[in-house]
Amino acid sequence: MKATIIGGGIIGLSSAWYLNEAGWQVTVLERGDLRDNCSFGNMGYLSPSHFVPLAAPGMVEKGMAWMFSAKSPFYVRPSLSPDLIRWGWRFMRSCTAAHVQKSARPLVDLLLLSRQLFTEWAASGEMDIQLEQKGCIMFYKTERLEHEETENARAAEQLGLQVEVLDREAARALEPELQPDVRGGVWFKDDAHLYPNALMQQLPVLLEKRGVRIVRHAEVSGFEKKNGKISAVRYQSTEGATQEEVADQDLVVLAAGSWSPQIAKMAGESMLLMPGKGYSTTLDRPVKTLRHPCILLEAKVALTPWAGRLRIGSTMEIGAVNDRILFPRVKGLLEAVPCYLPGYQDDPGFRKLTDWADLKRNLREKIWFGFRPVSADGMPYIGFAQKTPNLMIATGHAMLGLSLGAGTGKVVAEMASGKATSIPMEAFAPGRFA
Repeated sequence: MKATIIGGGIIGLSSAWYLNEAGWQVTVLERGDLRDNCSFGNMGYLSPSHFVPLAAPGMVEKGMAWMFSAKSPFYVRPSLSPDLIRWGWRFMRSCTAAHVQKSARPLVDLLLLSRQLFTEWAASGEMDIQLEQKGCIMFYKTERLEHEETENARAAEQLGLQVEVLDREAARALEPELQPDVRGGVWFKDDAHLYPNALMQQLPVLLEKRGVRIVRHAEVSGFEKKNGKISAVRYQSTEGATQEEVADQDLVVLAAGSWSPQIAKMAGESMLLMPGKGYSTTLDRPVKTLRHPCILLEAKVALTPWAGRLRIGSTMEIGAVNDRILFPRVKGLLEAVPCYLPGYQDDPGFRKLTDWADLKRNLREKIWFGFRPVSADGMPYIGFAQKTPNLMIATGHAMLGLSLGAGTGKVVAEMASGKATSIPMEAFAPGRFA
């Protein structure tokens, strides 16, 4: 059985891993060179704590307020694009308590499955991905966020997760070098984290050793169909005019992230999905040690510590793919850090990073950005396409691409092979908006 996977991010490569393990002959088509896709710059979280989808109550109201702040963590770029209008209408309709309640269990199940599989990868000895299981702390400064997050903590406990609500002193005891200036926090103990750059460098090497063919600089240009099924995938080199195809395909997996809607359209499928740009920067050799990954809730800023590194990330800019980096948003992201973790105020590396004149001059060298694929209800699309029987969709993971990566790859291989899936998959059906 032959399978072509379109997209070489964590979703595509994880799908290749488990399809190869199930006996499929796998080809991966990647439009870039596998050196800097969206999986490289993320925070490395494996986060069962993130069981609330992006489309949640209050998100529309918050988004409207944030529209008027140059430093806000969430922004929808105004546009008359029909795709954005359709996506926005469905997203607004999804921001309900009923949607959150319906989505929480499926998300937790897939997040826990994925964390288990990543743990198996790390334990196998084949990959050194710096996996650590220290949980993640949600820090808050205001009474309103304290109420919201303790409500989330109660919901997490009902889902079987381990949580601990922290007062100010307990929060400081967990981070003694940085002495958080917070009202308190919630420590989600089931969360883990890894170093995504190491994962994304090692995974293609291992796949190729196992016989997976990876074609870099390959941009899909169309499909051939027979009896309604895709029989061949046409592509051309992004480095020249070479036209080639992968023929006699039994299965095609579309895992092209934010570029998926355009490719789906070539196959006669439609998809409500928009790119959501995120930023991150990595500080080498910080003097002060952050012991746990954490999220600064009011600012919507995330921090992940690794050996000798600290990554800071945030923002969600919904709009067309573009290469602009908005300096006010980057500045807002970095300004938030010492407000919560004052120990960084005198860290030489952080002070150098926040030399605003220097940062503005060297923005592209110091700030990474990538595009997260955001579905119209904040839930991934995973399953067979509506009109094309041998086309599987695996995209729309938003900020949870890495967190859900291995689990998505596993269930893709199970569905493709006609096996029962490890978890129920109805909530992720690509045709749920039909």
